[in-house]
Amino acid sequence: MMKRFLGLVLVFCLVYTQAAGESLCDPDKLLPAGEEAVITETSYKSPNISIEITAQRVLNADIYVADIYVRSIDCFQRALSHDKWKAGSQKINVIAKEHEGILVMTGDSSENLSVGMVMVNGKIIRKTKNRKRDLGLIYRSGEMVTIPAADVNLEEILAAADDLWQVFLFGPALLDKEGKAMTAFSSDVKPKNPRSVIGYYAPGHYCFVQVDGRNTPSKLEKGKKNKGLTLNELSEFMESLGCAAAYNLDGGQSSILYFNGGIYSSPYNNGRKLGDVVLIREPVPAEPEAASTP
Repeated sequence: MMKRFLGLVLVFCLVYTQAAGESLCDPDKLLPAGEEAVITETSYKSPNISIEITAQRVLNADIYVADIYVRSIDCFQRALSHDKWKAGSQKINVIAKEHEGILVMTGDSSENLSVGMVMVNGKIIRKTKNRKRDLGLIYRSGEMVTIPAADVNLEEILAAADDLWQVFLFGPALLDKEGKAMTAFSSDVKPKNPRSVIGYYAPGHYCFVQVDGRNTPSKLEKGKKNKGLTLNELSEFMESLGCAAAYNLDGGQSSILYFNGGIYSSPYNNGRKLGDVVLIREPVPAEPEAASTP
């Protein structure tokens, strides 16, 4: 069953390969080519990216939902602290500025896990199996899928590596293959906590969801505190957003959302330094080819 599933994903990716200049998402969600970015306190819109952040109070927790459209998968990046795997940690604002991140959220902290496959921006960092961790895969086509730990076939994933863009290791997956809330998870961190999640709707359309918790003061309801969400509550919330897939990243004190030059959420104990992040940024201009010597 898993072999057939991955085979179908690979076929989809090959069929969906982005043609030169073609947008992953609906171009109407973006500004016309050549226009300057429009930025507000809660949004960013350019010819390549659209971000709209909304905040809501759910089950005694402030939740920030960043709705994201990208023209190219190059706009959806991961960044490592000090630009190197397992090179320590840095503050999120430092990583964000070094990588020109517009929207930045904590990553999967896979550098702290001894085994498991990791891919960063199309480059395989590690290719071992972790029997306890669900995987989150984002393809160059823009599609995102999650694979339960028990169904991970590392050989088949590696065979499709040329079509992969990111592989996340922290987990767990939060929705089943029909986009419905799950009730059993491959994680022991089930009580209420700050949370960070990548949600997926369609190629080029994602969301970053950040949940405040551990009794940080609420920004949305004066005098109240944030309790965070359990995994069951988080899963139900991601279903309510209409996501087709959702994948949990590192949380707790590491759960931080950064937007347009500053920390947007209320991280517990002011947050901590991070080893990696996920970020949305403008694509890096291609370097001009060197002129040939006559």
